[in-house]
Amino acid sequence: MLGSPAYRFLAASFLWSFGANLIYFFLNFHLEGLGYGRQAIGLAQALLLLVGVVSALPLAYLIPRLGYRKSFLLALALAVGSGLLLGFGLLVFPSLAGYGLAGALVQGAGAPLMARLIPAERRVSLFSLQAALTTASGFFSTLLAGFLSEWVGARWVILFALPFFLLTLPFLVGLPEGQGTPPRLAGRFGIWLRLFLPQAVIGFGAGLVIPFLNLYLREKFGLSYGTTGLVFALSALATGVAMLLQPLLVRRLGKLGAIVFVQALSLPFMAILAWVPWLPLVTVALLIRGALMNAAGPVYAALVMDYLGEDERPGFFLMESALWSLLFALGGVLSGMVQEAWGLVAFNYLFALTLGLYAVGIALWPWTFGRLRAAYRESSS
Repeated sequence: MLGSPAYRFLAASFLWSFGANLIYFFLNFHLEGLGYGRQAIGLAQALLLLVGVVSALPLAYLIPRLGYRKSFLLALALAVGSGLLLGFGLLVFPSLAGYGLAGALVQGAGAPLMARLIPAERRVSLFSLQAALTTASGFFSTLLAGFLSEWVGARWVILFALPFFLLTLPFLVGLPEGQGTPPRLAGRFGIWLRLFLPQAVIGFGAGLVIPFLNLYLREKFGLSYGTTGLVFALSALATGVAMLLQPLLVRRLGKLGAIVFVQALSLPFMAILAWVPWLPLVTVALLIRGALMNAAGPVYAALVMDYLGEDERPGFFLMESALWSLLFALGGVLSGMVQEAWGLVAFNYLFALTLGLYAVGIALWPWTFGRLRAAYRESSS
């Protein structure tokens, strides 16, 4: 079973995510070590994501022609080259752009390749397993990053991501190429926009605080790099466990019900994270909030497959990621400017705005899929 294409792809995803989590978690600290201020860090985060926005439509046509597996190989080459330059502090912003393009390639090719490797009735289970493994990789990678920062300094942690990218190669060799057809977008934008809307609202809210959570906790509680890494490692592990439980919720509540339930349940824990001054309770809230809010991801991916043709899937996931990233990046830039002006107190207002946007986005899920179901019933009658 472990030699089957689906499980080999799961192993490759785990290793890719291990390296990506090392870069994601320590990028802010790395940029601080290079002498960049908070506003510049917000702009760097924005660039990393905006590359995905600019490249989304071209990649939607390139990936099906190039092939899903070859898209992953190209992403690996970009990630290793960009990570090497970034790790040594050379051409920082061009390196971030290259790394962002690598992430966009993986985003556009991953879900369609998984959908081709597994039957429809097993998608929720295996999408959840993939998400759990890749998220749980964050436990080990951020834990490792915290200790590496104490050993070699936060300035050099990013270089340790590169071997994990390279280790994905043996698992990708021999996978089906998985070429598709370019997307036919005529008449589909209405459906795409309804699917995008909740994610867009949530993405902007997330961008206001999520990229800065490590800095926020370190400043508020005076944590060391190692302790901060441990807290976020545990958060990733909790998210992975929650994702494994999602198939059980889907059987009881359905796909849509499972998404709404876990995300709505996360909101009180976001409030604790924002305004409770006691570190142990804040740590627990961080673990539970991240687990609940992110656990819906694989169920969402499986659910939208029900409404998309195979030729649409790479384009949809790229455009969905691009829109989410655009709003996430705008939120990060705005947040960086507010923090630059007000300091730590800015988070009181940023968390409040994020909570409000999360609530609106979650409330939009039933409207989105209710309208889609009605449209599909009309078209099939």
